[in-house]
Amino acid sequence: MESTLGDLIHPKGWLARNGTFAVDTLLYAEYANKGPGADTSGRVDWKGYKVITNRTEALAYTVAPFIQGDQWLKRSGMPFLLGLKL
Repeated sequence: MESTLGDLIHPKGWLARNGTFAVDTLLYAEYANKGPGADTSGRVDWKGYKVITNRTEALAYTVAPFIQGDQWLKRSGMPFLLGLKL
């Protein structure tokens, strides 16, 4: 989400691992990406793939609400952003 995707990203965006295992039960979502690899028009047509266009929906997948990162991630020493940039 809100990432710059270079041209190394294949237009399909995602590749099924081990055949089609979990393709029907996964959730892959993209939100507000930019760059040459960010065009979602040629992405996979899996049931669990979607482009999020609503900021409020995207916020649910950020560090704080999704993995409660505000409670423990700071101790890891890794840089992170709790919400969205834009």
